[in-house]
Amino acid sequence: MKTTVVLLLVMLMKSKLLRIKMSLLGSVLGFAMLVGFLLTTGLLTVITGGAVAYAATQNRNN
Repeated sequence: MKTTVVLLLVMLMKSKLLRIKMSLLGSVLGFAMLVGFLLTTGLLTVITGGAVAYAATQNRNN
């Protein structure tokens, strides 16, 4: 009986630790995806702004 209880407690603790670890891993992956999205969006904004500025200078010269 004691062995079964100890085994179940160990399995419960292992399950909780695994859940915490996966939660942490998911948070890190989510943060990395968010940072990547923000960098990509910022880069595209800069490229678009440069293209608009270039087009405005080309129209002014003509």
